[in-house]
Amino acid sequence: MRVVIVSSSPNEGGLTNSCVQVCRDTLEKSNVQVEWIVLNHYHIQKCEACGKRGWGMCLEEHKCKMDDDFNNLKEKIAEFDAMIVVSPVYFYEMSESAKTFFDRLKRCESFDENWKLKGKNMLCIACAGGSGDGTENTLNSMKILAKFLHMEVVKQVGVTKLNFEAMKSEMVEGTKKLMLGENHERS
Repeated sequence: MRVVIVSSSPNEGGLTNSCVQVCRDTLEKSNVQVEWIVLNHYHIQKCEACGKRGWGMCLEEHKCKMDDDFNNLKEKIAEFDAMIVVSPVYFYEMSESAKTFFDRLKRCESFDENWKLKGKNMLCIACAGGSGDGTENTLNSMKILAKFLHMEVVKQVGVTKLNFEAMKSEMVEGTKKLMLGENHERS
């Protein structure tokens, strides 16, 4: 099994990366091949909603016309068997880099019957550095993302600086469910 962890925090020593490490350690202990992609390390522009009625080549060809890192990253992610999405909570939402990438991914893959991650598992983790306000909204955005990518959410975990230690077991449980493909929460 191969799992990709997609995170979107510019803070290398922060809460988001600590959550990534919990999942990564769990996967590696189970001898699962894991790759960690930090969206902030790529050049990804926002969707231009180009073409007729806002649909460019993304609708028919399932790729984007823009010349940045998006298409290559999209193809790379599609080669994995499952995905973990870990985002900080910024203004009650996923980070800007996550929204930018996933908005374009939804446009390219929502109507692609051959999308390689279709039916595969996703673990969603929202990391709020403060009070935790906005965590629920961020997790809901991730659930909507999974719906449009036709992926199965195995668990959603909201983490704050205050509950990080207590939530480690939830992240480990979610990572194990991701590997086993059980107990989907998707409605």
